[in-house]
Amino acid sequence: SIVCKGSSNALTTFSMKKEADKVELTRRCDYACRILRSAYRHRDRFVSVAEISEEEEIPYAFARTIQHDLVQAGYVRTVRGAHAGLQLAIDLSQVTVLDVLHALQGEVTVSACAADPQSCPKSEGCRFNQLWQVADKMLNTLFDSVTLSDMFESTSSNIPASTIEAADEAVRTSLDELLDGRAPTSCAATCN
Repeated sequence: SIVCKGSSNALTTFSMKKEADKVELTRRCDYACRILRSAYRHRDRFVSVAEISEEEEIPYAFARTIQHDLVQAGYVRTVRGAHAGLQLAIDLSQVTVLDVLHALQGEVTVSACAADPQSCPKSEGCRFNQLWQVADKMLNTLFDSVTLSDMFESTSSNIPASTIEAADEAVRTSLDELLDGRAPTSCAATCN
């Protein structure tokens, strides 16, 4: 199970889960990104949650609750009335995928002990804890290196090579630290 540390510093189930031999983002985070993508596509006007729900195949009631989270995070603004809907309220180049995940779910981590080594009495010197920290650093570096602008405005269907190279470098550095017997730099210290 993947966990997150929310604004209250309490660890909660994060936006990834094990399902049929795979780890994946929760629907809530996936849908939030898709709602933002739809708002980008309709950036010249307010777009209704019903329209987004249909376009992105998101259950309407779920889309409404996510809309409220996105408003609270300052990512969209809404208007009521005959032309009710939502519209982007951000500069896409200033918001990363990690920012969106943090806004919806909290800190990205694969294990409670990676985010807070004090939570496990065995974490000191534990090679698994160190490996989980490497995974945290890799995920956070990748998600933090991709802006919404990269995702929505690119004419290519591929993630920019510079993004992949930055994530690769973070992984190499962390793995080198792990293999040399040094504890990897904690993601909590480097990614937030």
